[in-house]
Amino acid sequence: MTVNPLATPLSLPARPELTGGRPLGVLLLHGFSGSPASMKPWAHALAERGYAVEVPLLPGHGTAGRT
Repeated sequence: MTVNPLATPLSLPARPELTGGRPLGVLLLHGFSGSPASMKPWAHALAERGYAVEVPLLPGHGTAGRT
């Protein structure tokens, strides 16, 4: 199996100046048949508000099997 290039993990830094000086973080996990790509709109919206965001690629997900 190969990993789909769109399924790469995502890590965005905190911007405490936007959250009242607090370094806050959010962990987003994709669904059973998903990949980090499905969570990227949420991740970017949260990062724009100052939150650190982590979107890992769960083992065995985001891959292309044999046809």
